[in-house]
Amino acid sequence: MKRLLLLTTLFSGLLISNTGSSLSRTSLSPYQTVIAASAINYCGAEYGLISDKQAYEYIVAWVKEEHGLEPYQVYNLMQRKSWASDTDEFIEGMGGCKAIITEIQKELDSKPSGFSILKGKKDYEYIYGIINN
Repeated sequence: MKRLLLLTTLFSGLLISNTGSSLSRTSLSPYQTVIAASAINYCGAEYGLISDKQAYEYIVAWVKEEHGLEPYQVYNLMQRKSWASDTDEFIEGMGGCKAIITEIQKELDSKPSGFSILKGKKDYEYIYGIINN
């Protein structure tokens, strides 16, 4: 039990100490990827940038691309007891929803329009683009 508490504390500390500019997609575990995407989705939905349906589609697509997980695995990760509190801590560590939305807006402003969008990034890459490669 003490080890579990220690690991949870260390994980939470890592989430809080990371900022958008210091995170690397490749360094995130599947659970951390779900936490980051959940936090971004929550803020995006709160500010009307994405719908709940888009949020789900984006997180499943991103986690599949990054870690090869299937939708049921994403669901299982989101069922962890600490998921909500870890997501809240991540949002706080990023400076709150307003800071996250500011970064998302910058990413969305760089999104091409017209025919050039056909060869561009996937929509969720603009949403999760605040977590650097």
